[in-house]
Amino acid sequence: MQEIIIYVFVLVLFEIYESMWQAGSTLQQILANIYTEYKKGLLSFFFHHPTFIYSLYVGIKFDLSNVWFLTLLFLKFFDIAFKLVVVQKIEENRLSEVLPLELTTPIPKWMGFMNVIIYPIILYLALKV
Repeated sequence: MQEIIIYVFVLVLFEIYESMWQAGSTLQQILANIYTEYKKGLLSFFFHHPTFIYSLYVGIKFDLSNVWFLTLLFLKFFDIAFKLVVVQKIEENRLSEVLPLELTTPIPKWMGFMNVIIYPIILYLALKV
């Protein structure tokens, strides 16, 4: 049980890191942060998503293949893939095709940190099953 708590806590720390570098008070600020990291290089962009890499590590270490773990991996993969699509649309100046919201839309601070709660709970469930 203690080992599970440690693995979940490490995921929490990585999630906080991801939330911090992406944080912004509007959609435009969040997208600017994501785009800035992408422009540094694709490898850098992926390394700014340590939770995906860490989730893969935990899954391999514990030989996980249950629905909770697969859900976690799917959500992590979808998150990164969607950000890459958004970045591509920003470069093509066609962002409205994937985000029909105003860029000035305010984003509450708590919304950017929902991942710190949701993903660790899913990992906990994946490790407990």
